[in-house]
Amino acid sequence: MTTDLTLPGAVLISTCIIAGGILIGAQMFAVVIPFAPYVMVALAALVVIGATMLLLSCRGHTSPSQR
Repeated sequence: MTTDLTLPGAVLISTCIIAGGILIGAQMFAVVIPFAPYVMVALAALVVIGATMLLLSCRGHTSPSQR
């Protein structure tokens, strides 16, 4: 039996998207953020991990039409 990773995956993706938007918005107003490119790359990697969690958790479920 596998654990349901749907909620943690969705939370991880949405949190990373919000944090990325805050970083981009701060840079638009000329706020200096140290290591901002590295943070953006890390956030993109976390979005990929969250999407993988979503895909793996939905893979084991069957819809009622497939039964």
